[in-house]
Parts: sequence; C-alpha cells; structure tokens
Amino acid sequence: MRGARPSFLLLAAVFFLLAPRVARAQSVHICAIQGSAFVPPMLGVRVSASGVVTADFQARLGGFFMQEPGCDGDATTSDGIFVRTATHPVPVTIGNRVTVTGRVSDDRGLTAIEMENLTDNGPYAGSLEAVRLAPPVDAAAAAVYFEAYEGMLVSLPPSRVIAATDHLGDSYVMPDSSGVTRLFRGDTDGRRLGLAAPVGWLTLSQGDLVHDVAGILGEVSGQYKLYVRPAGSVAVDRAGRLPPETTALSSSSLSVATYDLQGLFDTIDDPGRDDEVLTADQYAAGLARRATSIARYLGLPDVIGVQEAEKIEVLQDLSAQPALLPASYRPVLFEGTDPQGLDVGLLYNSQRLWLRSSEARPSAAFTRPPLVARLEALDNHERLSVIVNHFRSPSSDPAGDEQARVAQADTLRALVDELKAAEPDVPVVVLGNFNAFEDSATLQHVMAGGRLARPLILAAGERTYTYASRGLCQIVDHILVDTVLVPRVIDLKPRHVNVDFGDAGPDAPPEASPRASDHDPVLLLISR
Repeated sequence: MRGARPSFLLLAAVFFLLAPRVARAQSVHICAIQGSAFVPPMLGVRVSASGVVTADFQARLGGFFMQEPGCDGDATTSDGIFVRTATHPVPVTIGNRVTVTGRVSDDRGLTAIEMENLTDNGPYAGSLEAVRLAPPVDAAAAAVYFEAYEGMLVSLPPSRVIAATDHLGDSYVMPDSSGVTRLFRGDTDGRRLGLAAPVGWLTLSQGDLVHDVAGILGEVSGQYKLYVRPAGSVAVDRAGRLPPETTALSSSSLSVATYDLQGLFDTIDDPGRDDEVLTADQYAAGLARRATSIARYLGLPDVIGVQEAEKIEVLQDLSAQPALLPASYRPVLFEGTDPQGLDVGLLYNSQRLWLRSSEARPSAAFTRPPLVARLEALDNHERLSVIVNHFRSPSSDPAGDEQARVAQADTLRALVDELKAAEPDVPVVVLGNFNAFEDSATLQHVMAGGRLARPLILAAGERTYTYASRGLCQIVDHILVDTVLVPRVIDLKPRHVNVDFGDAGPDAPPEASPRASDHDPVLLLISR
C-alpha cells in the first residue's frame, strides 16, 4: 500500500519555516537614515521612507533624489537622500511624493536607499525651498557642514569657477565673495565645491562667474558636489578668456614638448585590450582638436613626446592632420602592456631632424616602457637623445603607487646613465607624464646623481600647473634636461592651453573649445 501523501498545508508550513526570511522594512524618516555622522546609523537596514522627488538623474547617476519636508527640524541631519535604481529604473515625477523600500547603503560617502519597491503617492501640495549654502573656510568644519545637507535641494551664491569642466562634466567653484580664482595642491579651503550637470552638459572655464545655481548636494569619495538641475538653468558670465597666443618658434632654437593626449583611441575594438572605441565623428574631432592645439598653441615643436596614444596608426593619423603637415612629422611608437593599450610615442619634424635610432626599454617596472629616440639635426648635425615616459597612474593605493613610481624612477635614472656612458657628448632630455609632483620622491630619484635639472623659467611668485584634480592645480608633467644644456635653455614652462578651458562634451565639434586634453603640455626651447 502506498504511503499517504503529505498535506498541502504541511508542505507550506515546512517551506515557510525553512525559507530565508526577508527582514521587515522599518518605516523611518529620511533624517533618521542620514543621522548626524558621516556614516549612516542605519547602514544595511531595510527601510521604508517617504519624500518628495527633487531630481531624476537615473540616466547618468543611476538614481533619483528625494527629500522629506520638515523631517526632524535638526540642522545637523539631512532631509534628503539618493535612491539608487540602477538595476531597474522607474518613472518618477519631480514634485511627487513617493514611498521607497530598500536597504540603506553608503557608496563612496553618498548615503542611498537601494530601491526594491516604489509607490507614487501623487503631487506634493507644498513647496521645497533650496537652502543657500555658506560653508566655512576650515576644511574639516566644511565637511561636517556639507554632510548635513547631503541629498538636499541647495543653492549657491554667485560663484567663481576655479577649475574648468573636465571630460566627466565636473567643474569646481568658490564663492565669488572669497576672491579666490584658483587653488593649488596643498590648499585646504573648505568652500571648494564641485559642480556637475547630470542632465545636459555645462561647459565652464576657469574665471567664469555662475549665478542662479540650484540643485542637489551629493558626495563622491569625500568631495562634495552640487548636481545642477537642469544645466540650462545656470546663468554664466563668461570670463571671455581667449586661447593662448601661438608660440612663435625660431629656427635658431630647438623646441621639445611633452603632451599627454588623454586617451587618443581610434574606432577599432582591438582584441585583448580594454580600449575605448570611438565613433568616426568622435575620432575625427579628437584628431583635429589635438592637431590644432599642437599647431596653434605650441607652434609645431621639433620634437613632441606624447603619452596615451593607442598605437602607431593613431599617431600616423594625427601626423596627417592638415594643421600638422607643415612640420612633416614622423611618428614613433612601441607597444607596451598597458591594459587599455595606451602607449608613449614621439613625433619629430623630419624637415629639421633625422632619427638615428629608437627603441623601447621593456622592464618589469613599466607597463608603458620608456621610449628612447636618438635624433640628429639635419643642418648642424647636433645630436640629442630623448626619453619619453608615462609613469604609473594614481589608484586606490597611494603608498603602493609611490613605491612603484620610485622603482620606475630608479630604472629611468639607470637608463640615463647608460646613454651618457655610451655617448658622453650627446645631451639627454627626459620628459613625460610622471604622475608625480615636483617635490615628490619619484622626481628626486630620477634626478639623483646630478645629471638632470628642471630649470623652469617663471615670473617672480608665479605658480604653475599641468593638471587639475578635484579643483586643485598641480604639476605632474615634466621636462628634465641634461645639466650641460641648462645654459642654453631659453624657455621651459607649461603652456596653459587645456586645463583652464572647459570640455565641451564627448560629441562636441573641435571648435567648441580649445581644450584638447586634461593635461597642459610643457615646452622647452634650447638655443642652437
């Protein structure tokens, strides 16, 4: 006889007992989720919270912001929060009150609800007023101040752009009343604030003045930024800065430049590489923009050491741009092992120089090995050796990065010693993006032994830069010259043709902005 079948009710009971339990969502206020500390007190808790939708940035940021009117009235706790919908975006209406269920997360400082469910409760009958920000100068106090408004609708007083829009769409501002127009590495003014437009694109250049800026205050890895809603609502008084004048180069001098091309990729998806693939229009615009920069703002240098070129064909396409044809540039590039396929390369004016030899120097220290080019002038047969470099890029391990760059520096210094031992009378120029500051251990190791110098020619009190990170100007691109050349240096300094000018967006035509890279080139002039 067959055994009796277990009843449906019994099976259901067993399943209920064994199934994983989903925590019941706690119904809480947004300000309770945020708390008054940098880490939310309800991190990881499954919650249900209600608020008014203040901005929909799902297309660019993967979520929207909502704010609870009134909340607890405590100025130290934020009334707003980010709702992450990245895996399943939902239609939301700005001004409608919604109820969201999900777990509380904290991604790089931004408190969020990882949305599971959403209920639209219809239009909010009241109004939300933007809080006018007035942060203190002290950086630590400013962080506490900004944290209390994270996720909320805020506005700015008239503000001056201190760092231009970059390729990610971020710029940085200071209150115009501060009188600050630029900040440098090491400056700690807490009023510095990022500005971004997740809907549209906002191109700002250093020195511009912005009015009527309102949006949501967010945070990325300790840097607070205001997400404008929408970009077109911002009133801008343009500083009216013109592109720097063309550098007039003379045949009585030899000109050498270093130029980080900021990821000059082509339209081909190369196997085995994590390369960026551009559209035909993007590639054409990128080539034209960089060629114009080299011709108009550097005056077609005799030698250009470049970084972040994908392959030799890209440099060939760049050399063939109409703006560069007068220099008859010949490209040199050797493939490295960079995961993106980015390499260092060289362009030399074949009407004035010939290439005696060139080589890459593979080393365990480098994924982008130094390129050595031995050049000779066609008229007076003067010789010069150039070493092009691109040191390890910053990562989430600053100490490890610096250690790796110091090892690269020691390898490079040994290479310089080798070249000088082989040809004592041939001067050496070392250049590139070292991803290292002028006072870093990396540069000290490269220059140890006294063979190389960095004779920048600046006005009294002038501070220079080749890059801006989070609104702070800094110099990471360098040209180091053989000490025997120092008496012949006519000029050596960065040319500010990119960093101060706003990126016009990924699909902008070449003429939309003079910015061709996120780095400024450095130009060296040597008397002949």
